[in-house]
Amino acid sequence: MSKNNRDFFKQKKIWSEVKDELLGCYLVPYFNKMMSMSKPILYVDCFAGKGKFDDGKNGSPLTALDSLDRSIAQYRTAHPYGEFTPEVYMQFIELNHAKDLVANLANQPMGRCEIIEGKFEDNIIPLLQNANKRYRNLNVFLYVDPYGVKVLNAALFDSLPTAFSTAELLINLNSFGFIREACRVMKVTFREREDEIFSDIEEYDSSVMDSIAELNAIAGGDYWHSIITDYSKGTIDCYQAEKAFSMQYKLRLRQKYNYVLDMPIRLKAGQHPKYRLVHATNHPDGCTLMADNIAKRTDRLVIEIQSGGQLSLIPQTAENERIDDNVLEEKVRRLLSTTTEFTRLNKFLAGFYNEYGVLCDLSRLCSGRSGSILKTFEKNGEILVSRNPACTDKRKPTKFWQEGKGNTLMLRRKRL
Repeated sequence: MSKNNRDFFKQKKIWSEVKDELLGCYLVPYFNKMMSMSKPILYVDCFAGKGKFDDGKNGSPLTALDSLDRSIAQYRTAHPYGEFTPEVYMQFIELNHAKDLVANLANQPMGRCEIIEGKFEDNIIPLLQNANKRYRNLNVFLYVDPYGVKVLNAALFDSLPTAFSTAELLINLNSFGFIREACRVMKVTFREREDEIFSDIEEYDSSVMDSIAELNAIAGGDYWHSIITDYSKGTIDCYQAEKAFSMQYKLRLRQKYNYVLDMPIRLKAGQHPKYRLVHATNHPDGCTLMADNIAKRTDRLVIEIQSGGQLSLIPQTAENERIDDNVLEEKVRRLLSTTTEFTRLNKFLAGFYNEYGVLCDLSRLCSGRSGSILKTFEKNGEILVSRNPACTDKRKPTKFWQEGKGNTLMLRRKRL
């Protein structure tokens, strides 16, 4: 039986703020992009909660609605004389707190969003099937922030890219919860102190798995078996098992989504992650936007939370790794070695983050600032760059390092 978790909404914790910041900051450009393509959008918050915490801070539903407001305002500013009727359908599924959610969204315009009271697993497939029949060229975004891992459904996630025009996922993966249940089902002793591993995880659902088949359905395969076997032998510890499972989970998602990133949420350096936010998309622009978003949230998480506001001379990743420019340059060169034809900048950047993880923000890789890696490579003659437009209105060569608003940039390594 799932926990009610009502105490979770008394006060919004700092890691929930980081999580909702990641969601909200990404949704603004996501909505902008889809509205500019004149395609309808279905946004589903699969575990919506109350909508607002008891301390007055917004939950994920109001975060998403506020992001939509900002996107619409930006779109209307950019198109002041155009007729604009956004086709954005906001759906919120909630089992335990639906009445509170209705009350907290009472000020929303009529018909702007729909609240579905009930279980995610009972409602999501009928919801998606009905939407698929009703709307053509529909773009779907699922925000999946469950109390545990039991309801995660790999087959459902697999089906979305073929059923809809585009599909994106942002999943709160309780990877340690999966490891613990996998140990229990495989009769392996979970050697860690549960009060340390699961402390502060109000999202954790104490409901248990019944079988290996159920765990396979969640993970999308049996790859986790060997990880638990290694853990049982003492070859790896719990932290290494969690990291291995998270990596394999991302690789499994990449069977249907070209780009999959994750952000571990931990409160102290060296501490086990409380959970991982996993983003999946088939579009390089979405990947680069999310990667830069994760990098900015990482600064907040590492500097403000883990380090008490103390700055570091070398920036850290969310995995608490210090990555200097020499390491970044080596990885960029390695990826460039596989780039024999001219490649769009955003596709190259998405490939970098997909391959190596979110090691830095976009400005360290490519920007107009002195010292950014790709700008330095261009200056040193290591890469060839083709920009469109090639010249400014004053007939000077363009030097931009960002795509968008009619600007495109192609690059490849210089042949020896």
